[in-house]
Amino acid sequence: MASNQVLDDIAEKIAGSLRLLGGAKQEAQSQIRNIVETALQQFDVVTDERMQVQEAMLEKARADMKALEERIRALEDQLKNKHE
Repeated sequence: MASNQVLDDIAEKIAGSLRLLGGAKQEAQSQIRNIVETALQQFDVVTDERMQVQEAMLEKARADMKALEERIRALEDQLKNKHE
């Protein structure tokens, strides 16, 4: 998943900037990644997957609303024609 790659990249950059070597660097990356994940969870960051689901739901709602508007217009036209 893309968000995992971003977290991995962040953890790697932080650990690299600390100039840690060997196994200590990998352990630091793991710990930093966990810290960053925890921090992001507290901010309720929306994942790409959740965003795509929300966008799909919004698109469906827009399509449904457009269909309802067309039905209302047709019904209004029918009422107008009956009264003329």
